[in-house]
Amino acid sequence: MTIYRVTVGGKEYQVEIEDVNVQPVRAVVNGHVVQVWTQKQGRTVLSLPIAVPTPVPSASSVVSAVGVVSELEVRAPMPGTVVSVEVRPGDPVELGQNLCVLDAMKMNNLIRASRAGTVAQVHAGPGQQVRQGDLLVTFAGEE
Repeated sequence: MTIYRVTVGGKEYQVEIEDVNVQPVRAVVNGHVVQVWTQKQGRTVLSLPIAVPTPVPSASSVVSAVGVVSELEVRAPMPGTVVSVEVRPGDPVELGQNLCVLDAMKMNNLIRASRAGTVAQVHAGPGQQVRQGDLLVTFAGEE
């Protein structure tokens, strides 16, 4: 694990990254676990919040460059078209289970659950265009 000190808007964060080569990158930011996507730019790897960070079950909320995000939400990591939705409200979901498929730039991207739980609501359907950060699935608040 690599530890970085990152300053955003004048505030310093301690960021621990497990493996930058695995997407999404799992990081611990000041004790809060988040997942972010990275994108190569030239010779430098630039971490971008392509999606609002997808939290893991152990955190009650996560901190990102865009603020605090509920752990009960799954958002689109990029703009695209929903190809299929694999879950319905009330379905039990395991960590890593496929929730939906998002077509972006002629590539199908699996959107997977970052937590185990029960689906409360599905916010997008097949054929729907979504923007980066749009809400796709909400989990029930079991905790």
